[in-house]
Amino acid sequence: MVKITIGVALLLLIALVGYRQTFTRLRLPSGARLVYLTGTEFIAVGFALGGELIGLLDEDTIRRLTPLFSLGLGATGLIFGIQLDLRVLRRFPARFPLIAATQAIVTGIAVFVPFFFILGRLFELESTERWTAAAVLAATAVCTAQTSLALVDREFRLRGAGLIRLLRYVSSLDALVGVTILGLAFAWRHQSALFGFEAVIGLQWFFLSVCIGSAMGFLLRILTMVRCTEEELLIFVLGTVLLSSGISLYFELSPLFVNVLMGIVVANSPGSSERIFTLLARLEKPVYVVFLLLAGAVWQPGVAWGLLLAGVYWLLRISGKVAGGFAAARFDSGEEPSSPGLGFGLVAQGGMAVALVMNYYQLRPGSVTDVVVTIVLVGVIASELVAPTFAVRLLRRVGEIER
Repeated sequence: MVKITIGVALLLLIALVGYRQTFTRLRLPSGARLVYLTGTEFIAVGFALGGELIGLLDEDTIRRLTPLFSLGLGATGLIFGIQLDLRVLRRFPARFPLIAATQAIVTGIAVFVPFFFILGRLFELESTERWTAAAVLAATAVCTAQTSLALVDREFRLRGAGLIRLLRYVSSLDALVGVTILGLAFAWRHQSALFGFEAVIGLQWFFLSVCIGSAMGFLLRILTMVRCTEEELLIFVLGTVLLSSGISLYFELSPLFVNVLMGIVVANSPGSSERIFTLLARLEKPVYVVFLLLAGAVWQPGVAWGLLLAGVYWLLRISGKVAGGFAAARFDSGEEPSSPGLGFGLVAQGGMAVALVMNYYQLRPGSVTDVVVTIVLVGVIASELVAPTFAVRLLRRVGEIER
């Protein structure tokens, strides 16, 4: 009990204090900020605290932190979902969603198909587990972080807003494809029919996920329509997140997917959701840091095939992003066609990919889970390190960087 208490206190302390140093303008040499200020250093901190080294956040301790884990997953999903306000998204050109979806789908396929066969050859997995593991890798590969774009924007003077505007839009939306893939993957694992007929069992459970997320969204909307203090609002939000996450775990569905849906319902319901959005905005960075710490704590880099497969995953993901960007540009008929090199600006992976793989870790512990965690974490770190360089070269080539 003492160990758990110390672990929770340390997590919260690092989350509340540490991110202020990572996500601020530190006085570093020119270009160094593009490599350092991504937050991935917290994975190393979590690894040091985990069972591989210090042992304060070992696997048993993390398993005992399931409520905190579920709250973090749910809050991450709600934070992402509440930003998907259709009224805001409609202000962008109609071709932007198609571009985002095209590159995301191409990237997902580029990772899923090879890993479906690779995992089947290397590990003794049932068909369902192989599908799930490959789908999780595809889902994480789809996600793009805005961190490197923000850092490039701050480091360089940008001329015009064409490509960088598109990159920001795509990187803020394509994780929805990844979250949906994860929701489908967990729904498809179920073998028993939900509504009494044996056809499309997976879709029945996916429909249940959608129903839970929608119902929780309407519940949160009703609870927050009454006049309440900030403290009461926080209790309403966290309570609803815990409830929806608990229901999802009970049915072995994805709490991340369910809470994303809850956020979308809240964002697009009649009335103002600004208070909830403002509240969640203050929680976003600490929650992100907590997931990086937890991911580092459960990481076992020495698992068989892990590092080698991580290299394969990284190459497939970048290839998928580049090919997806090329395909999107090829079919883009807008007045300002997107650059064929669009995918080079979407290499950064970030926190949503970490949340997706941690959702998989929570629901499906096992040897192949450790491999998948290693693959994704190494891929995230490698992508974050090279993403700013790729983005700078792309923006220079199209003439949007002045110096």
